[in-house]
Amino acid sequence: MIKAVIFDYFGVICSDEYWRFVKEDKNIQGGFHELANAVNRGEVHWNEFVANVADKTGKKPTDIQRLYEAEKLNPQLLALVAKLHKTYKTGLLTNAHYEFLDPIIAKTHLDELFDVIVMSSRIGFIKPQPEIYEYILQELGVEPHEAVLVEDIERNVDGAKAVGMQTILYQNFEQMKRELESLLDKS
Repeated sequence: MIKAVIFDYFGVICSDEYWRFVKEDKNIQGGFHELANAVNRGEVHWNEFVANVADKTGKKPTDIQRLYEAEKLNPQLLALVAKLHKTYKTGLLTNAHYEFLDPIIAKTHLDELFDVIVMSSRIGFIKPQPEIYEYILQELGVEPHEAVLVEDIERNVDGAKAVGMQTILYQNFEQMKRELESLLDKS
């Protein structure tokens, strides 16, 4: 029986302009992955990450900051989360830095839609490390098989499957909604 639905942030809850900008496939490890991983693990501060990306791309730090500020929340998906939140535990699991995401959560009140929000930079583990999935499962008080992760990066889906979670590889809203409804109907 499914008791919790967990969502990724970048590429699911909101757009993911970073990977378009750096012109790398987020599913294939490349040069910009190490920068992202360092900030996501909390090893560097947000402003240092922005400066590093600017330096590597020949842009100004303000240009990189504006890129992140231009990301858009998916209203259809947030409406679905609000509906699910009435019946299921909901979680937000993201490889993100709290210095960037905390102000967005405060401004948009995302904390009202999710029972638990786990940011990799706060705990030092990033997806697909098993510890990050185990952490959110413990915070939600559910067993791995009782949770579904909606995620847009295949290696992160594989990481969740490895700890026993059910998963949906997000491609678009309609596809995800159909797959999620099918999983929930079966439980």
